[in-house]
Amino acid sequence: MKQQLSVDLLCLYCQQKLKGENNRSYQPGDSIKCDACGKPNDYDRVIEVAQQKAIEFIKSQTGGEIDITIDKPDEK
Repeated sequence: MKQQLSVDLLCLYCQQKLKGENNRSYQPGDSIKCDACGKPNDYDRVIEVAQQKAIEFIKSQTGGEIDITIDKPDEK
């Protein structure tokens, strides 16, 4: 059974939702400027934090009795 979970990407400094630039795809190594505080956020770190929060949420919903693997997208 497949289910989807959406997680907002949050600023590492002020915890506001990151919006990014319209029509832009971010890649590892990029920086995402926060509209709220103006600080640059490392894309890789933002993704890592979001993945950890998703894992914590899933484990809290399943009693922690689940193995979770997150595949990294192929870098082109």
